[in-house]
Amino acid sequence: MSASIPSDLVPFVQRMIAGRRFLSEEDVLAEGLRMLQARETLRDAVALGFGQLDAGQSVSADQVYERAEKRISRIERGEI
Repeated sequence: MSASIPSDLVPFVQRMIAGRRFLSEEDVLAEGLRMLQARETLRDAVALGFGQLDAGQSVSADQVYERAEKRISRIERGEI
């Protein structure tokens, strides 16, 4: 697959390469696609969460905090 960079973004891509943030135009484009993929994954997860809330499938704040505290404790003990 081949892609071209829009002319208004060329200077930005060149700065990223010149600043050694990326080694090539392909690396810049790949990172942009990874970020887009992450955003879409997050959008899907948020939509799923709102769907669950609309269906009455929720967890109380107390349960969320309890789970978070347990997970943090496991991380601090090196279990995760």
